[in-house]
Amino acid sequence: MEFTQELRAVYPTEIIEVRGNANALAITLVRETNAKSFIAKLKNRFKNLNQPRVLFIRCEGIEAVEKIVLV
Repeated sequence: MEFTQELRAVYPTEIIEVRGNANALAITLVRETNAKSFIAKLKNRFKNLNQPRVLFIRCEGIEAVEKIVLV
């Protein structure tokens, strides 16, 4: 399964949108989602990936963006 589709399937109530390319993805979360706990869940679920994934995560209506690298 493609990584973006897997993210949407695993977190359907937390993710509004996933955009990007092979180098990086931008993920927009529902406003009520706690970004810090979401990032912790991502790091726990997607550890030991074949290739690193750069993600830019932000909550709907909030300008701050968090950059993480899943490895």
